[in-house]
Amino acid sequence: MNILKSFREISYERKWFVAFLLIHLLVWSCIGLIRTVLPTDSLEGIYWGSLHDFGTPKHPPLAGWLTYITYTIFKTDFSIYLLSQSFIILGFIYIYKLARNFLDENKSILSVILLEGCWCYTYVTGYYGFNPDVVLLGLLPMLSYYFYKCMQKDGWYNWILLGIITGICFLNKYQTVLILIPMAVWAFAFKRDVYKSPKFYLSVLLAFLIFLPHLMWLIKYDFFPLMYFDGELSSSSWVTHVTAPLMFLLMQIAAIAGSVVLYFFFMLVTKQPVKIREIDNKKDFWFFILFCFTPLVIHFLMGIADGGTMRPRWGFEFWFMTGIMLFYFFPCKIEKKDFHIFLYMALFAMTVTFIALGTLLSVEKNYRSRYPVDKIYGDIKAIWEEQTHAPLKYVGGYIEWTLPLVIYGEDKPDCLLDTFGYPSPWLNNEDFEKSGAFFIDRTPEILDSHVKQAYPSMDEGAVIEPVEYKFTLTNAFNQPREYTVYYYIVLPVK
Repeated sequence: MNILKSFREISYERKWFVAFLLIHLLVWSCIGLIRTVLPTDSLEGIYWGSLHDFGTPKHPPLAGWLTYITYTIFKTDFSIYLLSQSFIILGFIYIYKLARNFLDENKSILSVILLEGCWCYTYVTGYYGFNPDVVLLGLLPMLSYYFYKCMQKDGWYNWILLGIITGICFLNKYQTVLILIPMAVWAFAFKRDVYKSPKFYLSVLLAFLIFLPHLMWLIKYDFFPLMYFDGELSSSSWVTHVTAPLMFLLMQIAAIAGSVVLYFFFMLVTKQPVKIREIDNKKDFWFFILFCFTPLVIHFLMGIADGGTMRPRWGFEFWFMTGIMLFYFFPCKIEKKDFHIFLYMALFAMTVTFIALGTLLSVEKNYRSRYPVDKIYGDIKAIWEEQTHAPLKYVGGYIEWTLPLVIYGEDKPDCLLDTFGYPSPWLNNEDFEKSGAFFIDRTPEILDSHVKQAYPSMDEGAVIEPVEYKFTLTNAFNQPREYTVYYYIVLPVK
């Protein structure tokens, strides 16, 4: 009753803000149910979390822990989509709280609602499910908010929270360092005395203590997750040193284009002239510039230096201030009727994006979203038992085909995670060699490579003879597509 009474007493605009958050949560949590399996990132998270370790082949452990705990408790795919959007809502709330330091109430609310046009909050999270990037979409606004509060009100409470959140962010993804750089630069330029404050060093200590277990894990395993990052960026062609960062930049522009179009379309509809704000507060100006653009510039320069794959979503989590900056740098008047215009535009953008993604997930005939787990697991289990008369304990090969079998398969075998040629710290090698494994992959050549990486004791000249296996999947409209893959069995040692 107290909640209902409090809700009645808040402003009309804030009621709509609460309604918007609930609508977003429900809509984008449900879109994934069109799939028959969780996205690969979410499947990885469940498996990583199940290992109860302080690290993974790619990232620190937080996202994996959260995914595994959620899936273990609720045992439904929907719970993972709901977890993903819960972090988005958390980010939205702190974006609003951060905006209140620069904008009035209505514009602060609309600076969040405007992000419905930013596809990293809708299409991307709807398609990729839950992963470390989604966690940062929730945590980076918190981190930025408490940093700003520390710079305004030098209280112990804010510094303690800043340290805790920083440590949690690092326990999720190493890219957190890219937001610490603008924090350090801004503080050095405008609040240099914080470096002499014991509160600052307490905050640093708290962050370090939270990250310490993972750091010890990294040292134990020779920092091998960094091989993944190095492998993603490394390139043998000079062309990609130009094309990769340019494509990354174009995808960043595309990610926020919807929000920018919505904002200036509103200006056009309400016949307001486009004016650029006069910069009368250098602290605020550089806060926006450093926090939003420094991580993207660093990514861009790394792409030029290293080439290789640059995943667009690496930069998406740093666009959380898009709405705030549009209202701040291109000021406009917001009356009650204008608030409705913005709200309708955001809901329209949500509807269009939902239909687009829903259509894609329904019509695509892709193993990433329409994997026939029961059929494939039943087949490989029958093949394995016929040849070995032993339980199937390990599967290896292409993780996008093995992880669904591990998560959804009846016997829950263990998965050989791709550790890029480095021995897996999670496997009992003696048991692995003794129990054998079922490998499935895209081509005979890749299958041969994966088998020999997993079994370094195997003779270099050993001949791997893959067996062809075909399976058919259908989309939501029962339209079929046939895939051809290859499998190989490493027999158990008797």
